[in-house]
Amino acid sequence: MRTLLVALFLVSAAFLVHPPLAGQMVEESLAQDPGPLDFIRGDGYEQWILQSLAGDALVGISADGRLVPRLADRWQVQQDGTIHFHLRPDARYPDGRPVRAEDVVWTVQQLLQDPGASPTKRAILEGATVGSNQGSPWIRSPRPQGRLLLELARVPIAQVGHPEGGSGPFAFRKASGAWIFTRRDHFLKPRVDGIRFRLLPDPAGVMTALEKGWLSIGAPATRRQTGTPPTHRLLTQPMHAQLVVWSRLGADPLRQMERWRKDAFPSHLLGQNARPSRGLWPETLGFQPRPIAQGPTPPQGGGTLRLLYGAGEASVEKLLLALRERARRDGIELQITPLEQGLLTERLQNGDFQLACSMVVFEPHPWAVLEYLEPNGPMNFTGWRHPRLAELLARIRQPGDPAWSDLQALWAQAPAALPLLDFQSVIWVDKRLEVEPSPMGLYLHTPGAAGWRWRL
Repeated sequence: MRTLLVALFLVSAAFLVHPPLAGQMVEESLAQDPGPLDFIRGDGYEQWILQSLAGDALVGISADGRLVPRLADRWQVQQDGTIHFHLRPDARYPDGRPVRAEDVVWTVQQLLQDPGASPTKRAILEGATVGSNQGSPWIRSPRPQGRLLLELARVPIAQVGHPEGGSGPFAFRKASGAWIFTRRDHFLKPRVDGIRFRLLPDPAGVMTALEKGWLSIGAPATRRQTGTPPTHRLLTQPMHAQLVVWSRLGADPLRQMERWRKDAFPSHLLGQNARPSRGLWPETLGFQPRPIAQGPTPPQGGGTLRLLYGAGEASVEKLLLALRERARRDGIELQITPLEQGLLTERLQNGDFQLACSMVVFEPHPWAVLEYLEPNGPMNFTGWRHPRLAELLARIRQPGDPAWSDLQALWAQAPAALPLLDFQSVIWVDKRLEVEPSPMGLYLHTPGAAGWRWRL
């Protein structure tokens, strides 16, 4: 649940502005080190990008949010909630071995049993059982089948005994200072030869590289989103992404921030990337704006609030500085403290904070917001609970059910989190590179990067 689409890396000045297309790699960057490729323990937005290139889940989600086949070319839902999957016969790992039911069983069991497994994936599979029948895997879960199928798109299947092994459209290797993915013989039939990432956390360096036309794709600086270079075109993508603040001090600080977010962020600060949030849950997921329910009027004047956020996110820091200035107008001292991302995640998971801020990228379905509410939800950092939660969850079977409105009203009584900003990605893309935009970004849908191609 990390940041929006990342920027690209600065290649050697000897790299031509328009190199030959034959054999050309798509050159990109990562804003932070994703760590080793690991389909069991790896988590976070950058790791998801790596896994989407090197791995396959049982099902995929198309750019328009529909469920589509991936490793499984078909599936059947039984009355007892069991989902049986039929695996593609042409799905193979890089060593040539076909993907088998035992790989599915091993991956799910590891995610459920490994204490260091991805919290996001473990939450998806909570309460699930897995097995195989005549060479076909099955999964049974207390979740509604529609929700489980959509969430399984976030669970790539690793090879038995190899948490780094995936069957995806690109083969992965780590080189000195680079994460390199090269095209495989794969059922998605990728049309670009490969993608190479390097670490470039400095937005100024990314902007320089973009302006010189050295990079295939990149996110321009917030205040400089005009004047796209002649080598690139401008692409915008509405995103299921928000800047969120969690509170362990109850709802009162969030009520204050709900007022502040309306006028803390001037348009020149946000540019084309963001706008102040209007409700509690993303409108892009189909939720109507709903404010926090009225409560006791917070005391005016005086007081200190301490807020943690991820270090190295310069754009987030600027936004929080603006929020701090707005708080001072109400006599509140908002102390903002940057933490290395791993330490921030640890503090969130341990509940060791007053207020904490992070970027959240939601799954493309309304059940994604339940990560705030469910007892073991990966975004329930405050231990939020309510006696009516189980009753309302049992009434939700599909998007649009009336119980969604009741559930949102329940959350609005005393929420533990408040979105400050809704985001869209604004990127520059090489004019010769055809990509498919999506609310999930360019990577996380099917076919994702496997569907890109260079125009001849």
